[in-house]
Amino acid sequence: MTLVPTRIALNRPLPPLTYLAPAGLAPGVRVKVKVRASSAVGLVLGPDAAPPAAKLKPIEEVLDPFPMLPSKLRELMAFAARYYGVTEASLLPLALPQALKPRWDAELPDGRRLSDLRDAGAWDELAGVGEAWHAGSLSLSTLLHREDLRGAGLTEVRRTAQPHPSRVTEQQARVLLALEEADGALMEADLLRAAKVSGAVLGTLERHGLIERLKRVDPLSQRREAGVDRTVTLNAEQRAVVDAIPLDAFHPHLLYGVTGSGKTEVYLDLAGRVLARGKRVLWLVPEIGLTPRLLSRLEARFPGRVAVGHAGLNATEKQADVVRLLQDGAEIFVGVRNAVLAPIRNLGLVIVDEEHEGSYKSEEHPRIQARDLAIKRAQIEGCPVVLGSATPSLESWHAAQSGRYALHRLTERPAGVTMPAVEVVDLREAYKAARKKVLFSPRLVEGIQAALSKGEQAMLLLNRRGYESFWMCRACGQSLDCPHCSVSLTFHRAAHRLKCHLCGHEAAPPEACPFCGEAHLRGVGEGTERVEEELARLFPSARILRLDRDTTSRRGALEAALLAAEHGEVDLLVGTQMLAKGHTFPKLTLVGILGADQGLKIPDFRAAERTFQLLTQVAGRAGRAERPGRVILQTYAPDHPAIRHAVAQDFEGFATEELPYREALAYPPFAALALYRSESEKSEEAKAALAAIKTRLGRVAGLRVLGPLDAPVARLKDRWRFQLLVKSPTREALGEALRVAPPPLGTGVSLDRDPQSFTV
Repeated sequence: MTLVPTRIALNRPLPPLTYLAPAGLAPGVRVKVKVRASSAVGLVLGPDAAPPAAKLKPIEEVLDPFPMLPSKLRELMAFAARYYGVTEASLLPLALPQALKPRWDAELPDGRRLSDLRDAGAWDELAGVGEAWHAGSLSLSTLLHREDLRGAGLTEVRRTAQPHPSRVTEQQARVLLALEEADGALMEADLLRAAKVSGAVLGTLERHGLIERLKRVDPLSQRREAGVDRTVTLNAEQRAVVDAIPLDAFHPHLLYGVTGSGKTEVYLDLAGRVLARGKRVLWLVPEIGLTPRLLSRLEARFPGRVAVGHAGLNATEKQADVVRLLQDGAEIFVGVRNAVLAPIRNLGLVIVDEEHEGSYKSEEHPRIQARDLAIKRAQIEGCPVVLGSATPSLESWHAAQSGRYALHRLTERPAGVTMPAVEVVDLREAYKAARKKVLFSPRLVEGIQAALSKGEQAMLLLNRRGYESFWMCRACGQSLDCPHCSVSLTFHRAAHRLKCHLCGHEAAPPEACPFCGEAHLRGVGEGTERVEEELARLFPSARILRLDRDTTSRRGALEAALLAAEHGEVDLLVGTQMLAKGHTFPKLTLVGILGADQGLKIPDFRAAERTFQLLTQVAGRAGRAERPGRVILQTYAPDHPAIRHAVAQDFEGFATEELPYREALAYPPFAALALYRSESEKSEEAKAALAAIKTRLGRVAGLRVLGPLDAPVARLKDRWRFQLLVKSPTREALGEALRVAPPPLGTGVSLDRDPQSFTV
C-alpha cells in the first residue's frame, strides 16, 4: 500500500500536521494518529503538496471507510472553520461523537466487506461507496451497529455465513428458520417471540458461530407517547405568512410576532409542507427547557418522525441521534445550538426559534454563532431559513429593514386572548414610603393574593440566584470575594455556603470579618432563594416552585418542573430568566418582575436590548389562555427607553430609538466586531500578548482597535485576563484583518468573532 504525506487536522491548539497515510484517502475521513506520547483522532484534509523535510510518522489507523458526514455539512464546517478561526477538527465533535465508529465488516451487496476494499487499498472505490450511501442508493445495514451489547438500544440478531449444521435441536431450528424467513436479520425480541424460545437458545447458537448479536443504537429514552394532534386552523395573518415563504429556494425570513401570536403554528404548517415534499426539517431552539412541550406537539403532529438533541442527553443518546440522522431515520430534528451541525441530509427548511437568544452563541471554544450558521447552512442546502422572535435581535431587524431578509409580521393573539396589562412600580417612591428597601411592593403583594384567591398562578422573575448577592463588613467596608476570581461570593442559605458562580469555589460563612475581626458581616442584595423564603412567609399555604441553576442541575429536573407548572400543580413560580423563554402556563395571570433595571447596569452595548427582550418575553408569559394577564414591573429607572418600550410591548419603537445610538458609536449592526481574549498566570504576559496583536492589526487600514484593557472579570480561576476589541465597517474587511493577526496557537490568546458577551 502506497503511503503519501497527508495533512491531518487535530482538535488541539496545533496547526495541521503531516503524516504518512494511504494514497487516495478521502478528505473528511477520521484517522487515529500519534501526537507526542498519546493517540488522537484527526481529520484528513488531503495530500500535503509541500511536506516537511523531517521524518514523517505513519497514521495508526483509518477509522472511517469514507467521510461519515454529508458533503454539504462538510462544506458548512469548512466555512465555519475559516470564519471563526478554528480547525475543522474542533468542530467535528459537535457533528459526530468520537465514540461513534463505523464497522469495517459491513457487507456490500456483492458480498464483499468494507475491510476487503481497505486491505486492497481501494480508497477511491470506498469513496464511491460513501457517496452512494449518503445518497440513499446503497444500504449498509450493519455499518453503525456495535458489538458492545450494554447500554440503551435494541439488539439485532443476524445469521452468519457459516453453513447450516447437520444436527440442531428443534428450538435452534426454529430460530434459524425464522432468521431465514426474515432475510437473515431480526430484532432479538421479535425473534424470541417468532421462534418461541428463550435467550439461552440464542446464546448457544452464538457460541457455535451460527448467529451474531449486535447493538443497534436507538434512542429508547427519548421515545415519546404520541398525544392528540391539536392541529389549529391558521388565522388570516398566519396563513399569509405561510403562503409568503417559498420552499424551493434559499432566502432568510424574519418572523416578527408578538408573544402568544402563534409563531409555532406557522412553523408546524411549514414543516408539514416540507415533509410532504420528501425533505427534512432542522428546528433550533435556544434552551433545553423549551423542548419537552414542543416535542409533544411535534410527536402528535408527526408521530415517529422526530428526533431531538441537546446537552442533557447521555453519550448513548447522542450517538443514537446521529445514527438516526445518518440513516435518514428522522425527518424533523429539534436541537439546541450544536444541532446546527447535525448530520441531517436533504434539508428543506431551517427554523431558528427565539432567534434573538444569546445562548445560540457559544462562549466556549469553538465560539460559533448557531443562528448565523443556520443561515449559511440554508444557503448551502438551497432552502429557506425562518428566524422567529417577538423581540428580534437588532442585527436581524436591521437586515429585514434593509431588504436582506424578508419580514413577516404576526400582530394578533388568538381570539379571546389579550395582551397583558402592565403596571410600573417606581421603587424610588416605594423606598420613600417604607423608609427602607422594598423587595415586594404593596401592589405586587396585593396582586399575588388576588391571583391565589382565584386559583390562578403568579410568577416572579429575578435574574440573580442565591440568597444574598454578597457579604460585606459594615465596620471596614470589605466584601468577601472569591480567592480565585475578581468577583464576590454569593451566599446560599439552604447550603449555608458562600459560592463563586464562575469557578465553583465554596467556603463556610465566617463568624467575623477576616480583615478586621469585627462581627459586623451583613448580606447585601437578594436572589431567588431569598424571594422564595419571603413568599413562603407571606403566603404559607401556597405551593412554591423555584427554578434556577441550583434547582435544575439534575437531569430532567427542569422538564419535570415545567410540566408540573403547566398542569397547575404550582401556585407561585420563582426563577431566573429561564422562566421567560417560550413556556406557556395556562393558569398564569400575574407576572412580577423584580429589579427590572438590573441588566442595565452591565457594561455592554447590548444591555438595553437584552433588558428590553427579557422584560417583553417574561411579560408575555401572562394571560396566554382565556384568562386576562397582568404584569407588575418594579424598577428604579421607569423612564429608561428599554423599560418604557417594554411596558408598551413596542419593539419597533425601541428599535427606532436604539439603532441611531448603535450607528453613532459604530456597533453592530453597523459594524463588525472581533474580540481577542488573553489570559495568563502573570498579568504582564497576558497584556503583552494582546499588545503584539494590536501592533500587527495597526498595519490594516479602516480598523478601530480598542485595548488591551482589563476584562470586566479581570481574574478568573487564578488567571489574569485582558481583552482587545476590533471594529470594522464590514465582516469581509474584518475577516481579512483577522487573517493578518491570527491568535498564536498554544498560547492563552483566543479569538471571538461576532462576540455576544463582554462581561466574563
